[in-house]
Amino acid sequence: MPQDAFTLRFLCEELNSIFSGGKVNRIIQPNGDEMIMTVYTGKRTEKLFISVNPASPRMGVTNTERESPLTAPNFCMLLRKHLLSATLESIELVGFDRIVKIDFMPSAEFFDSVRKTLYVELMGRYSNIILTENGRILGGNRGINMFDNGVRPLIVGKPYVFPPVGDKRLPSDKELVGLFNQSDLSISENIVKNVQGIALSTAKEIEKEYLEQYNNETRGEILFDYINNFLFNKKKNPCVVIDDGKIKDVCVFPYQLITGERQYFEQLYLAEEYYFDKRDYQKKYENKKERLSSITSTAIKKAKKRLVAITSKEKDASSAEENRIRGELLFANIYRIKPGEKECVLDNYYDGSQVKILLDENLSVSKNAENYYKKYNKQKRTLEALVPQRIQAEKELDYLNSVLDEIILAEDVEELGIIRSELESAGLIQKQNINNKKAKKESFCREYEVLGFKIRAGRNNAENDKLTFTSKPEDIWVHAKDYHSSHVVIETNGKKIPDEVLIVACEISAYYSKGRETGKTEVVFTEKKHVKKPPKSKPGFCVYDNFKSIVVNGKKHLEFCKN
Repeated sequence: MPQDAFTLRFLCEELNSIFSGGKVNRIIQPNGDEMIMTVYTGKRTEKLFISVNPASPRMGVTNTERESPLTAPNFCMLLRKHLLSATLESIELVGFDRIVKIDFMPSAEFFDSVRKTLYVELMGRYSNIILTENGRILGGNRGINMFDNGVRPLIVGKPYVFPPVGDKRLPSDKELVGLFNQSDLSISENIVKNVQGIALSTAKEIEKEYLEQYNNETRGEILFDYINNFLFNKKKNPCVVIDDGKIKDVCVFPYQLITGERQYFEQLYLAEEYYFDKRDYQKKYENKKERLSSITSTAIKKAKKRLVAITSKEKDASSAEENRIRGELLFANIYRIKPGEKECVLDNYYDGSQVKILLDENLSVSKNAENYYKKYNKQKRTLEALVPQRIQAEKELDYLNSVLDEIILAEDVEELGIIRSELESAGLIQKQNINNKKAKKESFCREYEVLGFKIRAGRNNAENDKLTFTSKPEDIWVHAKDYHSSHVVIETNGKKIPDEVLIVACEISAYYSKGRETGKTEVVFTEKKHVKKPPKSKPGFCVYDNFKSIVVNGKKHLEFCKN
């Protein structure tokens, strides 16, 4: 995202118009990288959000509720001491770099009414928030440190010094004309190398628009004027760019080089608030999905490994019947075998074949026969013990595969949270101790209404069980055949279900199954009274009979969805 000085300049103008003259009522620091300042502007209360997360430093307005830790960080306490009840006088960009200056005038009720300045440095891994008074540092979010090996010391009580800018110049510096004329670099490379505060994406946008207007004209004077007109003229239509359903970027105006569907906003801070809220939610969703997928995949690997071990034991014990026959043949031919022999060949009277039997020369024939019977009995007990183990392991593997399918098909953080609870109940994840009185009540199932009939679809195994076995016997139960899928129930209320309603329900079930990846999916349906849950079976597992089936394409049917 082009979160450079060009973008910040317009953002600061908007934030200044919102917060200037407001009174600071509350300051919280949800985590080490974020700070929220609640300001009463005289008309309403707004929240100024500052993040110095190295991966995504930013400023803006937020309406998202964030919890304050029980024990406030030291820097938060420092800000509260100096800035609570203070008047926020102005928010402005420093020069043309990624540094924002916020001036405060403390309340006259306090003896210390000296103006305080908060510097917000949005500079990647060097991002910081620094509070100063009369140009001297009172404290910083990242504490006492040395910037660039001591080039710029940040020490409490010492003068605040701006970060070094190297050889780059302000966009208004006339020396840029000569630098542009002397360079063989492309226009965008030239801008990034020589001009302060411009991201590569912005430089490329300048280059594209400049070449469209001036073709191959590269005189430094013309380029210099064009850059300044581009940077300091008012821009229209702030927008968020969405690509393939995912949030991609936010821009001061529609960048031609950033492709995708655009959603426009009246002001830049609104676009940025929408962008970051959606992006953070998307990141949270992806991280949670990846975490749950990893845990479930690991459990699946263990279940498969267990099945392999069971198969290996079954193979080792598969010669049980052969050992029984060897023992029986030895007893039957004990008189024919001489003591001390290492092997013998005997006629198998079961099938007429000859059987070669190895013997322990130090044991009698009868003792050898007894040993073969012992092996047989041990192998027989092993095979008997392995049967329930295999059944249990196969059920466990099938259940885990169904959970993995749920995770893959989950469409939001709420659904993933429900799946996590299911994994907690199964003992695959340690339970979280969350004491959140404001936690919102989770909705139950997806709900649809078609031609006056209510359709509900479970989102995970736990919901599938609850939905199926709390439905009425005459309700219609729908499930994708040969796939793990949502259990879908049509509430009949004693009425005949129209074909259109049944098809919608089947398409929903097919969509929320892995069958949707293959195109057409066979879906079965029956009355709920024909659906049973075997004792001690895993969540989501059931058996059914007296069913019919149709083949459909999976569809989400958002037009009928009620939640």
